[in-house]
Amino acid sequence: FTSGRRRGEKRARCSICGKTFRHNGILQKHMTSHTGEKPFPCTVCGKRFRQKGSLQTHMRQHTGERPFGCFICGKRFSQSGTLASHMRIHTGEKPFSCSVCNNSYSERGALVRHTRVHTGEKPFTCTACGKKFSEKGNLNKHMRIHTGEKPCSDCGKMFASKSNMTVHMRIHKGEKPYSCSDYMLLLNKKLCCTCFDR
Repeated sequence: FTSGRRRGEKRARCSICGKTFRHNGILQKHMTSHTGEKPFPCTVCGKRFRQKGSLQTHMRQHTGERPFGCFICGKRFSQSGTLASHMRIHTGEKPFSCSVCNNSYSERGALVRHTRVHTGEKPFTCTACGKKFSEKGNLNKHMRIHTGEKPCSDCGKMFASKSNMTVHMRIHKGEKPYSCSDYMLLLNKKLCCTCFDR
């Protein structure tokens, strides 16, 4: 017994959904799921989070920290859940099964995308024309119709104008069609390295 209550007894109740918690602190965190409050902002990009732990995980995107490593191949990850998904590549485990056709997947996200084949759900909508897509990647490709951007076939970088794409492609081809003086090299080294002979 602790303070007249049995150990493990839940004593804090959510007034909205009735769910119970052991401590008021946990209840307070839960309440943000109802209020939509996100009191923890990222100081780098401004994105906000309901929980401090979520912010800490997010910050690894900015810092590049990858504390979770695969003991088989050495690949590193910023989140433990991503490492767990990765490990299934080595084990061959596919714990997520479709209830309609019994196809199995190693990641929950892959199953979610697959089920849209059966449901016809298209949750990604083009803001310009209203066309709907079942996958975000397909929406991103479609958006190029409206933006005019085209991807580099070598690295995927996007360009709105053909002339910028042409200049960029010189990096991949190793072309340096122009020559310039040493003085210009000093003034604009980056440009010269990309476009000019030395």
